Amino acid sequence: MLRRSLLVLLSAFALSCGEDSAAPGTQAPGPLPAGEWTWVDLPGSECSDGSPTGIAVNPGPRADLLVFLDGGGACWDALTCFGIGQIPPAAKPGPFGAAEFEEKRSEIPGSLLDREEPGNPYREFTLVFVPYCTGDVHAGDAVQDYPGAGERYHHHGRANLATAGDWLLARLPAPGKLVVSGASAGGFGALLAHDALRARWPSAKGYLVDDSGPPLVSDDFSPALRAAWVLAWRVDEAIGPVCGEDCALDLSRIVPALRGRWPQDRLALLSSTQDEVIRAYVGLGPAGFERALLRLRDERFAPLAGAATFLVAGDFHTMLGSPARFTAGGMPLVEWLRRQVEDDPAWASAGP
Repeated sequence: MLRRSLLVLLSAFALSCGEDSAAPGTQAPGPLPAGEWTWVDLPGSECSDGSPTGIAVNPGPRADLLVFLDGGGACWDALTCFGIGQIPPAAKPGPFGAAEFEEKRSEIPGSLLDREEPGNPYREFTLVFVPYCTGDVHAGDAVQDYPGAGERYHHHGRANLATAGDWLLARLPAPGKLVVSGASAGGFGALLAHDALRARWPSAKGYLVDDSGPPLVSDDFSPALRAAWVLAWRVDEAIGPVCGEDCALDLSRIVPALRGRWPQDRLALLSSTQDEVIRAYVGLGPAGFERALLRLRDERFAPLAGAATFLVAGDFHTMLGSPARFTAGGMPLVEWLRRQVEDDPAWASAGP
């Protein structure tokens, strides 16, 4: 029963995006049109079914860069990746190309990717949307023949991000500021990919915004789930360069490790205190998840200069799809994000 409930909840484990302007184009020679979304096919990138994918880019008036990783569940075996009977897959599969991005665009208004949203601190940034169709929180690089599945599953998220990073490095001006962000599976992905993307622009100021991807301390994050991530996706290869085996046994250690590698970066985690989706994913009840989240705040974020949390009471999942809705301890989320990216010394943890 718990496994079935988890699968149903994971089907909602996502944040989607679209925008209210002309239909997206596809990659063409020369500069991309400013202020418009253009879909870019990336040769060598793959969705779960082996089909090609890419990214969407919206150049802004400044070279500063926001890379947003989409969400959409996670899977690690035949049941979670392919579903059975009335139980759907626990992660969004491929394909994902220009047509799928067009369907996403209706959800951009009001999100952090909406330049017209009042107070959006990224309104002049170049915006990059990274789709999610690999079931591996953007951290995998493995092709699996799961027993009983009858077809292969391509966990290619980390490799796709590397391809996207290389394209952005070659095609865009060097940013003064780099924000690596994502929600749900994309929040975990942003946390795990921050170092690799950051290394492409080492002279930039760096900012992590992890929405609803909390790397709970030690065994507060299910040991079985951690093991599945390593076995199915080879996530250990993603975190190895950052903090080696320490992170494989305790995902929360990536927070101080990132701060050590990039001491000027500002690292942010957003979450509701009893996130219904994530607590089911890690196998905790409402009170247990809240205790684990506060432990993560107190043991990993609070001791670090340049690391902060934005926590809101409730059991909802993700905030960046409509940041204007959220306030923690009297602090509006859009103002909190502005303080982070503008290096305001008043930026600090907000909420319980």
